[in-house]
Amino acid sequence: MRTQILMVSLSFAYFLAIAHPAVAGKIDVVNENKKALTVKIKAEGDNIGENLATYIKEIPAEYYFTFMVKSHDLKGKSHYSIKGDTSAFTSGGKCDHLSVDKNYKVTFLNDVAGTTCAAEEMK
Repeated sequence: MRTQILMVSLSFAYFLAIAHPAVAGKIDVVNENKKALTVKIKAEGDNIGENLATYIKEIPAEYYFTFMVKSHDLKGKSHYSIKGDTSAFTSGGKCDHLSVDKNYKVTFLNDVAGTTCAAEEMK
């Protein structure tokens, strides 16, 4: 009896995986700044009416880091923004309307005004 229940459970799990594949996008973040970068990934939506999911991570200076962004992690949202700041006193760079269905290389560059964000979709 246990074997049958296990096989039914595994069959159901397989069905769910095929019928509803998990959607996740990979982001390769490159910090080209000489300082550590605080990266904030935030779901897109109504800032006032919704409690939007936010993830914050510090990336060391001149460092490369990879994130996996899933719709589930964004409370079901499919689009998000990523912002990087090296200081509370300078403007941070922000890339908007990124999709969990796509993979990106996001580079944060140091410039005169602060940090600039450049996102490029990876195929």
